[in-house]
Amino acid sequence: MYHHFVPVKLHGKANALITDLKALTEAPTACPYCQHHDLYVIHSSSGYYRCKACKRSFNRSLNTPFYRLARLEWLPVIAERRLCGQSYATIRHELTDSTAWLIKRRGQVIEQYMQSHYPDLYQWYQTQQASSETDVPKAVKEQVEQLKSWVNNILQTTQATCPHCESHKTQKVADGRAQFRCKSCWRYFSQLKGTGLEHLAHSENWLKMIDMFVAGKSYQQMEHILTMSPATISKAKRNWLSIVQQQNLLVLKEWLTSR
Repeated sequence: MYHHFVPVKLHGKANALITDLKALTEAPTACPYCQHHDLYVIHSSSGYYRCKACKRSFNRSLNTPFYRLARLEWLPVIAERRLCGQSYATIRHELTDSTAWLIKRRGQVIEQYMQSHYPDLYQWYQTQQASSETDVPKAVKEQVEQLKSWVNNILQTTQATCPHCESHKTQKVADGRAQFRCKSCWRYFSQLKGTGLEHLAHSENWLKMIDMFVAGKSYQQMEHILTMSPATISKAKRNWLSIVQQQNLLVLKEWLTSR
């Protein structure tokens, strides 16, 4: 997923960084002290091994900045999410048995490693972290347009088939909610049902809300412009994330999660 956020010229460096971090969780093939190959596990959860020849213990992070850090399997996840622009607090919700401090500590060590081994990638990363107005990647813009087009099509449709009797003789009775009445069975129905949009109020603000979420506007800024409470805006964002997931717009979801 990070490929959609990292510049193409840095993809190789980003891939190498993730590969390095994933390698820390793999089983070693030789003792780093005596190069003997006869090893056995002494702590599987922390990835510690002992050499049968020199009797010394070690794990794959020996002689790296990650030595003595637990949960090495978190490292590639944290690196990928940080390259996508996600905050430590957001990543903490994905790694449910962690804390924000543990995630941040590992993130700091990853940054140190990136700086020493992949300086070009680190320079770009630092620029992204310092920027308050991050340029929206092309892939995100494309999925934003897909989402807005889908919303517009639902709201602007004038013809619908009744889900109760399958009649095509229907009449639109509410523009903002895409609500219809069937002229055959006289029952009402909405085109929003099952889309996730039925849980959202203020349809007149939907497209503007999408743009503001993508731009990373704060709830206070949105409250002033949309005249909606921060609690309503927060609930709307959770609903939009669910809708974006349902529509399989995964790059956009990653971007919105990081805003």
